[in-house]
Parts: sequence; C-alpha cells; structure tokens
Amino acid sequence: MSKQTYMLCIEPRVRTDVAALVVLLSHEDQINDVMLGQQGVLAGLQQGSVIILRSTILLSRIRNLEKRLTEGRVRAYLIDAYVSRGMSEVLNGRIMIACSGSSKAIAKAQPALSDEIHFMNCSCFIGASHQLPFWEVGGGSKTKMVNELLEGIHLVASVEATSLAVQVGIHPWIFYDIVANSSGNSWVFKTYVPQFLRGNTETNSHGTLVQNLGMVLDMAKTLTFPLPLLAVAHEQLIFGTSYGQGDDNDVKLLQVCQKFLRVNIQDAASAESYCPEQLAGQFKAKSSSVKRVGFIGLGAMGFFMATHLLNSNFSVVGYDVCEPILTRFADAGGLIANSSAEASKDVDVLVIMVVNEDQVEDVLYRDLGAVQALPSGASIVLSSTLPPGFVSQLDRRLQNKGQGLKLVDTPVSGGVKKAANGTLTIMASGTDEALQCTASVLSALSEKLYVIKGGCGAGSGAKMVNQLLAGVHLTSAAEAMAFGARLGLNTRMLFDFIMNNRGASCLSFKPFTLYAGVVCRESSSRKVPVHITAVAHQLFLAGSAAGWGRQDDAAVVKVYQTFTGVKVKGKLWGNHEKPPLYTTCSFAPLRFKNHYTFHPQVMGLRFLSV
Repeated sequence: MSKQTYMLCIEPRVRTDVAALVVLLSHEDQINDVMLGQQGVLAGLQQGSVIILRSTILLSRIRNLEKRLTEGRVRAYLIDAYVSRGMSEVLNGRIMIACSGSSKAIAKAQPALSDEIHFMNCSCFIGASHQLPFWEVGGGSKTKMVNELLEGIHLVASVEATSLAVQVGIHPWIFYDIVANSSGNSWVFKTYVPQFLRGNTETNSHGTLVQNLGMVLDMAKTLTFPLPLLAVAHEQLIFGTSYGQGDDNDVKLLQVCQKFLRVNIQDAASAESYCPEQLAGQFKAKSSSVKRVGFIGLGAMGFFMATHLLNSNFSVVGYDVCEPILTRFADAGGLIANSSAEASKDVDVLVIMVVNEDQVEDVLYRDLGAVQALPSGASIVLSSTLPPGFVSQLDRRLQNKGQGLKLVDTPVSGGVKKAANGTLTIMASGTDEALQCTASVLSALSEKLYVIKGGCGAGSGAKMVNQLLAGVHLTSAAEAMAFGARLGLNTRMLFDFIMNNRGASCLSFKPFTLYAGVVCRESSSRKVPVHITAVAHQLFLAGSAAGWGRQDDAAVVKVYQTFTGVKVKGKLWGNHEKPPLYTTCSFAPLRFKNHYTFHPQVMGLRFLSV
C-alpha cells in the first residue's frame, strides 16, 4: 500500500503541498465557486499538481477548465474520471474508473489513481497515451454519456414490455422470470422491473437521468449525430417526471403508463401466481405416448429440432419445400414426405416450424394441406414466432373443424446449437389435454419448458415481449457504439466497459425485422403504444432497404454508419495489446446471478467487425 497521505478538504482552497486533488462536482455552476473563485481550488494549488475531476458537467466546460489550468498562473493538469460500480457477477459492485487526459496528466495522476484503485478495490482503469488522441480530457465523461444513453433506452423499453405483457395476459412476475432467463435481459430490467412490480417508491430518482440524457442529446446535436432511440426514450422519461407531484422516481413512469394504457401492472403483479416450470413438470409426469411425429419446416432451426427428435428415439417424417434439405434429412435417418398432407398422415403430433402466418395458412389449409390429412385427435405443435392474436384465432378455427384437433402454442428460443442439443427454451400454452399429449415431444426439445396459463396465444405473447426487449437492446447497442465512435472513443474499450456496467444487456442476433413487425402489429391491435420498438423497427427496415436484409441483425449498425459517416469497427492500440496505463481485473461476460448468461465479447465483435 502506498505511503502517500490523503486528506478531506472542508473548503475549496487547498494546501499548497497537495500533489493531487480529487474534486466531485454535481453541476457545472459549481465550477466558478469551487474551482475558479477567489477562495477556489486554483488559489492554493501548487505548480504541476493534478486535479482528478469526477463530474456530470458539459464537455465544453471541462475543456475550458483544462485550458485555464494549462495556461493560467498555476499550471496544473486535469484528469476527467467517470467512476461507477461494476454490475456483472464477476465484478460484483467493485469500483470501475474510466479516466482521460493528456499523456502528461495521466503520468502525473498515475500514483494517485493507482492508490485509489487499490484503496477502492477497483476493477479497471482506462487511461490515455500520446498514441490515443481521442482519449483527450473528456473521455471519461463521454464514456458516461454512452452508458447513460443505454440506461435510459433500456428503462423505457422495460416499461413498454411490462405493459404489453400484462395486456397480453401474462402474469408480470412470470414475465419477469422468463425474460431474466433469456435474451431480453439487461441490468436495467433485472434491477428496476421488480421494483415496478412491488410498487417500491424508494427507487433512485430518474430526474437526474433525464437531465443527463438531455446533455447527451445536446452533445449529439453539436456533433450533428442522430440518436432516434434516445430522443424517444428521453421524451417518455420527461413525460414521467412531469406527471403529478412528489419525488421523481422510476415508479412514477410506470404509474403514468398504467393511467395512459388503462392497465394496472401492480394489481396484476399482486394476483396469485404460479411456477411455469413446475406446471410443465406436472404435464411431463403424465405425458401421453407419442409413436410418430410429423415435422413441417426443416429450415435452420427446424432441421436440427427434427434430427434431435430422431436421436431421442421418435419416428419422424419431415417435409420442406426445399428438396436438398429433404435429402439431408433422409441421410440423417428421417422419413420424408412429398407434401404437408403426407407428413401429417397417421401422426400423433405434428410440429410446424415455418416463418410467418402466411406459411402456416399454406401448410394447414392449402391443397394437400395438413388439416385434411391429420387423424382425429392429433395434436399440432406450432413453434413459429407469430402474433398471439393469430394463434388464438387459429385455435378457434381448429376447434370448429370438429376433428378433435388440439393446438399447442410453443414458440422456441435458443438458436441452432440449442436446437441440435435439445436445450431450447420453450414457452408453451394450450389446453391441459393438448399439453399432456405433447409434453414428451416438448420435453425432448427443451432444457427449459415453461407452461403459460391463458390458452393458445399466451406462449407467443411471452416470446413476443422477450423479443421486444432483445431487439431494442440490439438496436440501442448499435446507436451507443456508433455514438461512441463519433465521440472518438475506442469502441473495443468502450464495449468492455459497458458490458460490465449499468448499460449492459444480452445481445441476441436474430431476425428482428420479422419479430418487430409481430410486436408492432400485436401492440396496435391491443392499443398498447410501443414507441421504442417502433423506432427500432424502422431502423431495421432502413437497413433492409439498403440491401442488408440478409445479413444478421448486427448490420443495423450500418444504418448509423451510413447516415453519419462514422466507423464502429474496433480499433487496436498501436503496437500494444492494450493502451499504456490501461489495467483491468479480468473483464468477464455479464452474468446475472441465477439468470441468463451470455458472452458479450463474442457478440460485441459482431458490431466491431461490421
């Protein structure tokens, strides 16, 4: 431990023998009083001292202050530091510091910063060097801006998703548990949604967040850089803080949404709940025997789901419009059919894994469709991502058919690898009889099987709100990284910092253009406005219109790159693996305890390599 002496100053003027001074300012008006006044910091500071400034003031004021320090009577150095707590499971509340300044300032501050890192059990220190001109003073505040941009967007998206979930008929606590274990998770969601649901009014004020986000938008305006998602989120937060009287807090925003949307989320949260996984276990325990499974739709997901059923000792007959895929499925040991009707003959369960509603209609009701060939009493497992309203309507149509056909609504999540391993997450809904008849098939395909009460459509509703969050997180990450690049920050360093901080979220690269359309149509039919999702959808459509529709959803960052001319692709640090004076205590993927685990380093590279 260093032998340097530390003291707490009770007035701005400091002793002349101070080598380094840490100053905390909460408002830019304090600069004149604390720093520049007759009894201010500069009045007693010795030549060559270093000031470590932890503040929320405008970058222009920070730079003006640096100019006063370097050109004034007392020549001192300025370090701009953003101090926060690490929010990942690995960092577990340890202090993180992102600081910036000239190379001379960083060198002068290094002893004090090193002691502060040790004293506060810090996890990282990001410094500057002559090789990193973009880490001039203000870099710490820029990092804070990007992190708060994400926090604001995630907060509003969490409220939108919770409101839509309740309107769809999903119990709020069940919605929370599903999202917290899937790709829609974020630090903001897992932290604030439980407070919403409990009606906890002891939350942190988001009035300060509104003020800080206004500063971010002001900075973007000076740079002529569009931040559409943040602009919408900021307006929503202003709406929340301007409503009624009392202290500003995050619950107020929820109360505004409840009044505006005519849905009481807290009352819904107080209703009797249940455990979807335990309910699934009950159906597994008394599941019916399944001898033959039909499988229609052998695309990327469907093929591996069907082959896993083969490996689980089910007899599976598959059909797809693509003949090479049928050949591949036959080589894997499956039976093949020449039509949907042929794939449906004599099956106990028919699994459908196609792209959209139109394809479902074709598969079931066109010439040589499945409905005319299915045996009486058969069960249909609908695993496509579809609007809940469409699924509910389809269930009624099948019941009216009079064949005793049973529909189970089972959207899946997890990707190709989990489909092949039988470790998907499945959100299932339907009648008890239908769930019992299909439980053995669903169990074989899944690691996590949730049974959602509410009949057909409830499972799709759960998937829909999760995709709302996953898509917004992906788009907001593109907006944040592009803005960070425009600010001159190193995008690789920035990404590492964010993914261990309050702006962290899961990043899942899926066809969000499709999913966002589902969300927007369903929310419109239920009279639930989802402003953030609608803007995100438009950004993805802009990317598709530009010809990037066949790329994965990380390509949405190209929309920002095209509009603004920035390059998000991660930069290296000269001949160094890390910049000089950059230290870290093992940056790790953000892991929420008992919740979904993801790997931001891998996913982040998708943005940084686009």
